[in-house]
Amino acid sequence: MEESKYLALPDRSKAPRFAIAGVVVLACGLLLGMLVAFQESWMNARELPISTWFRDLGLSSQWLTTLADWLSWIGSGARTVPIVFLVSILLVMTKKWPWALFLLASSQLGFFVSNSVKYLVARDRPPWGEFTARQAGTSFPSGHTFTGVASWVAIGIIVLYIFPKRWSRAASAVIITVGVLVGPSRVILARHWGTDVLGGWLLAAGWLLLVWAAFLWLFQERLSAELLEPAGGGESTEPAGPTESAEPADQADQGSIIEKNKSN
Repeated sequence: MEESKYLALPDRSKAPRFAIAGVVVLACGLLLGMLVAFQESWMNARELPISTWFRDLGLSSQWLTTLADWLSWIGSGARTVPIVFLVSILLVMTKKWPWALFLLASSQLGFFVSNSVKYLVARDRPPWGEFTARQAGTSFPSGHTFTGVASWVAIGIIVLYIFPKRWSRAASAVIITVGVLVGPSRVILARHWGTDVLGGWLLAAGWLLLVWAAFLWLFQERLSAELLEPAGGGESTEPAGPTESAEPADQADQGSIIEKNKSN
């Protein structure tokens, strides 16, 4: 059997494992948020030296600041939301609508998860830079960090499976790396505390795992069957011709044998 040029999806039976992992990781993010909410002053005092070091690192390196600015620009909602909707439309147009549902659920429903925790925790921003009144009390979790995972990592997963694997792995790795690195850029730019980024990673990863589990449970068999359908159809039709043509020949041979017996 010829090897498929696409990577196979994980089996549907693994969906509960992804769901359990998602619940655990999401719970860790929520527990961190509770710790920040109830011990904000204590947490800020202990994170201040680390955040100061990252801020000074960015100020001392122009290329690092430029890279952090670019990553932060990529992870902002103003860029990510239009890209997510454009990718979703392209997926629907190419008859890959289950993947569009996966991306929209991860990114857009995840937006409500992130913002809900933000306003519940209500953590102040680091003591540098200027923030609007809307930004002031919304430090945990980092929204850019959450978006980097829930949107860009999700796009990386889609690329991994819908394109030929000879190059999809490399493209997926680049997209996922960019999505993950959005988080540290926010600490270097002094826009968030370190635990804001950690919380964004945990909450977004947990949410993405839950959406991935639901996606596999609902669509894995359908998508796997679509990949196998062309090969299966070809194999089933090839033997049909010789089998049908052989039957009349066999009947003719049997008839000639009977005629010879009668003549004898």
